Amino acid sequence: MHIADLARVRDDVLAGEPVGRASGAGARALMESITAEERGPVRSPRRRAPRRMFLLGVVAAGLAAVLAVMLPLGGPATEYANAAVTLKTGDDFIDVVITDPEADAAIYTEAFRAVGLDATVQKIPVAPEYAGMLFGPATPGEFPSGTGVTVRGGETCASVWCGTVSMPTGYKGKVIFGIGRPARPGERYAARAPSTIGVAADGVAGVKLTGKPVSHAKAELSRRGLKIEYVALWMKPDGSGGGYDVASEHVKDDWIVDSAIKVASDTVRMDVVVPADVPMDSLPRAARPPSGWRSP
Repeated sequence: MHIADLARVRDDVLAGEPVGRASGAGARALMESITAEERGPVRSPRRRAPRRMFLLGVVAAGLAAVLAVMLPLGGPATEYANAAVTLKTGDDFIDVVITDPEADAAIYTEAFRAVGLDATVQKIPVAPEYAGMLFGPATPGEFPSGTGVTVRGGETCASVWCGTVSMPTGYKGKVIFGIGRPARPGERYAARAPSTIGVAADGVAGVKLTGKPVSHAKAELSRRGLKIEYVALWMKPDGSGGGYDVASEHVKDDWIVDSAIKVASDTVRMDVVVPADVPMDSLPRAARPPSGWRSP
């Protein structure tokens, strides 16, 4: 059968006809031309058809992957996820879920920049129990008066760490985050663990130092092979105060420990209260060892 041999039917002839039914003269002629043609032998489907469908599926999947990668490049995304972290933004906050604390820092940086932050992420040494947590941020840029960035960790997480980063709306300055990694033996922690020695890990759990004289603290920590750093603290009657690092030879055994935390796997840092008869700022200062937190 040839196309030219088919009866021609105008649109106005078919208009109003139910689907699948030919009642007009032209329509019946067209139907008769089609049904009168002798049907050829029926061939079984070619075996290559499934491969064609498979290839089309692969192409479609590839296009979807390209779109998923390309979409954030047009502007800041409101949601972004990669192998290490998932981010979801609001007006002045970012919800963060860390899924792979061992991922390279560049993968975290990629995610924060995808949602519009001029961010850099560093892997920083911390106590083992804080590995995988988000620290900081350091913010070298200028903030509007009375504003800043805060990080709040979630109480329950199905992942390694989750929480919310709150920041001023429209802040465009640089932000430096830290992702905790286990510090090497003796390596100084870049971020201090928010716990006292009385509840800390690494063999000093259960040791009460706060409120005890320095002589007691030295004896307890020496038995555990731990070194001590001192901060001389001058207290005012209203409870406020201030101080700085001092060498051990300037600290007396009867001074009282105000607080103590670990700053490395082998080192404890103690704030000790200086007696009132010692003038403020009269003790020689000691240099504080640098932490692992780097500026841009």
